[in-house]
Order: sequence, then C-alpha cells, then structure tokens
Amino acid sequence: MNFYKRLSQHYLFKNASITATLSAAGAVSGLILDASIVSIFGVGYQTDAFFTALTLPLLLSSVFSIQCPKILIPVFSEYFNRNQYTDAWLLLRNVVTTSFIGLAGIYLAGIVLSGIIVPLQIPGLESRTIALAIWLSRILFGLVLCQGLASIMQSVLYARHSYLISCSGKLVSNVVTIIFLVSSRGHFGIQAVAVGMLFGNAVQVGLLALVLATHGFRYHWVLKPGDAKLREILVSFRYPLAGHILGESGMILQNVLGSFLGSGSVTVLRYGSRIVQAVAGILLGSVVQVTLPLIAKYAAANDLRLQKRTLLESIQLLNLIGLPVCVWLVLTAKPLVVLFFQRGAFSAADAALTALIIRFMVPDLLLGRIVSVTQTLFYANLDLRTPLISTIIYTAVNTTVAVVLLHFVGVVGIPLAVSLASISNTIYMISRLRSRFGSLGWAEMWGFTCRLVSTCVVGGGGFVVGTKLVTLTTVPYSLTKLLAVAMPTAFGMCVFIIGALLFRLVDTRLLLPIGGRAS
Repeated sequence: MNFYKRLSQHYLFKNASITATLSAAGAVSGLILDASIVSIFGVGYQTDAFFTALTLPLLLSSVFSIQCPKILIPVFSEYFNRNQYTDAWLLLRNVVTTSFIGLAGIYLAGIVLSGIIVPLQIPGLESRTIALAIWLSRILFGLVLCQGLASIMQSVLYARHSYLISCSGKLVSNVVTIIFLVSSRGHFGIQAVAVGMLFGNAVQVGLLALVLATHGFRYHWVLKPGDAKLREILVSFRYPLAGHILGESGMILQNVLGSFLGSGSVTVLRYGSRIVQAVAGILLGSVVQVTLPLIAKYAAANDLRLQKRTLLESIQLLNLIGLPVCVWLVLTAKPLVVLFFQRGAFSAADAALTALIIRFMVPDLLLGRIVSVTQTLFYANLDLRTPLISTIIYTAVNTTVAVVLLHFVGVVGIPLAVSLASISNTIYMISRLRSRFGSLGWAEMWGFTCRLVSTCVVGGGGFVVGTKLVTLTTVPYSLTKLLAVAMPTAFGMCVFIIGALLFRLVDTRLLLPIGGRAS
C-alpha cells in the first residue's frame, strides 16, 4: 500500500510534466510549421487541398496513437511486472509484423481510393483543388503506416515508464518537415509539406526502434496470426476503434460543411481547431496520458478507492491548469492568431475569423479532456462499451447542431456545435461514473473549485488591464504583435498568482485534499 501511495503522490505530476514539456515543444514547432505554410501559400485552394488530403490519414493515424496505449499498456505492463521480458518481446515482434502487413494494406488502399474519397469531402470546391487534394492524399496515406508502427512502440515504452523519446514524436516530425519545406518548396510547392511530413514520421519510427533496443528488444520477422494473445488484443480494439472513428469524424464534417462556405473556410476552421487542440495537448493531454497507467495498476490490484482517488486528483489537476488557460485563450485569441499567422497572404480578416472560431471552441478544450480522463476508469476496468456510447452521443449532437446552426450563424456554427457536444458528453460521463462506481466524492472539490474560479476572475481582470497597457506603450512595429500577446499574458499571470495566494489556491491541502488525508 505504501508503494501505491508514493506512486499516487508523484507519478501524475512527474510524468505529466515530462509529457507536457515535450508536447509544448512539439506544438511550438507545429505552430512554426503552420505559420510557414500560410506565409508561403496563403489561405486558398492549395491549403484547402492540403488540409483536406490530410484529414483521413490523420483520422486513421490518430486511431492508433490514441487507442493503442489503452489496449497495449495493460498487456505489456503485466509482462514487465512479472519479469517475462522474453515473452513480451516475442509478442511485440508478432504485433509489429502483423500490424505492418495490415497498415501497408491500408496505405495501398488509400493510394487507390483517394480519387473516390477526397471528392466526397469537398464537394463544393473547384476542380483544381480536388485534383491537388487527391495527389496529396496519395502521399499522406503513408502517415498511417508510420504512425501505426510508432504508436505500438510508444505504448510499450509507456509500459516501461519511458516517456522522453516516446513523447517527442511531433517535435521530431515537425522539425524534419520544416527543414524539408524550407529547402525544397521551390521544387515541390505545397507537395513539399506532404513529403516532409512522411519523411519526418519515418525518422520518428527509427528513433523509437533505437530506444526499444536499449531496453533489450531486437526485432526479427515473427508472424503468428493465430496466437491467442494477439487475437485477444485485436478483439479488444473493437469498441475503441468504432468510438474513435465516430469521434474523429468531426474533421470530415468540418470539411464537408466548410466547403459550402467559400474558399478558405476549411483552412480557417482547421487552424482554429489546431490551435485549441495544440493548447489542450500541451497542458491537459499530458494529464490524461499518464492517468491510465496509474488507474490500470490500481484496477489490477482491485483497489477501487485508489482508482477513484486518482481520478479525482486528475480532474482537479485538469481544472487547475485548464480553467485559467481557457480564460487566457478567450482573451488572447485574436492577438495570438495575428502573431503566428497574419503575414503574407493571411489577411487581418482571416485572423479575426480564426480567432472567433477559437473562442467558440474553448469549452471543448477543458470538457473534452475531462471526458477523456473519466473514460480511463472504464477502460481500466475493461468496460469498453461506455466510452463508445459516450462518443456516439458526442457525434450525434455535434452533427445535428452543426447542420442546424450553419444556416443561421454560418461558419461559427461548426465550433459552437463542438462545444455543445462536449457539454452533453460530459454530463453523460459524470452520470455514468456515479451509476457504475458509486459516489466519487465530488464534494471534496467544492472549496477548491470556488477558489479556482475566484482566482481566474482576478487573473482575467489582470489580463484586461495588461491589454489596455499595450495601447499606451510605444514600441517598434516589429515588436507590436509580440507585445500584444506577451504583456497581457505576463500581467494576467502575475495577477493570477497574487489571486492564488489571496484565495489560498496554492495551499497543498487544497490542491490535493484527497491525497493529503489519505497520507
């Protein structure tokens, strides 16, 4: 029990910090890549074609990157905890070989079917955009092969509690893509981005293989499709796979609806979504990522009390980080978009519309991660149906509301539908938690929540004051965009810290009340 207590106290913070730092580096490199793309190509048919071509490969790749850890971490953790390394590496060789064959088949099918799939996504755009998107899609389907293999290797490294290289994938692939874009765009145009992404992901796979080698893994061809453990793993993917495809189909919905709103609409929707998801991935996704291994360990020990305690601590940590970030993103959306993207062919009107989309998507930033972390308790207890039902609810609400609002409010109806779907999904998951696992002790968070909200109000006021101060400051034009983000952010952060001290938010007993009493 002492081991579990020590693990509960330190595991979340330590590993979430590592993954958050690496995610931040990956997101920053992603923003640099995005800024380079819009600066070079602007917002038009080329970027619409690129993001359309990227949609389905990313959807399929994310199935593996998100769902593989949920299935493979518990499997390989059991082997490693029993010191059965030989059996673990034999299973991994079989999984890698079998997956390579399947992923290669998807890659080839994507090349063949791009001419049919892509036009269905953007029926309202012109023929040259569709033709370019088909060409790019045939390149980008290679990401499915690379990301699928990378996700398997990452899951095993997570089971070994190795996070450094396994969380560096986006950073590595983005840096390689930027280098390729800068050095080759004169010869390939927008195609340079697609080729660079494919090469960058191949480099990521190579690095993960090298790290696994340091843990004793040596790959050689093993193909045993009838292996009982392999079949068990494949069967376990049914519900997560179906749920993920439904959930991520929102990107396709955005493409279809955005294609009827004129040239550039698909691009601004994608950039708004990417900024929100990048912020969420940096600061909140890391908490979700490290919660499942810990709850799974407690589930293996049949300790429901520690599972619920870990879940509450994770939700509390998500709120502590996420609510201030939501306030900051709402207030800084426009200057942030201007700083990163408004240059070259990306106009001030494009920046204003992208900022509006971001503001309407902000609720999903926090609520979407709360839903994800509550689902870990169900995955750890082998309940795969509840997360699937949750995703069905989200997809149904998102699709229905988006179609209805599009006729009344235009493009902003799409991000608004995302947020309303997240609210409905959160309500469902909280109700299911209570009916499935009993009372979780939400009352323990009431005092903390009141203090957090009060602190965020104070911090938001500080940000507004910092924004006013920017208008009174005279600086060279080259620094205006940076100052418009940096000064309000710095001022708001300082006031937030003062508010945290004033309302005793930083008191350890308030931040981790459950863990404190359990100790």
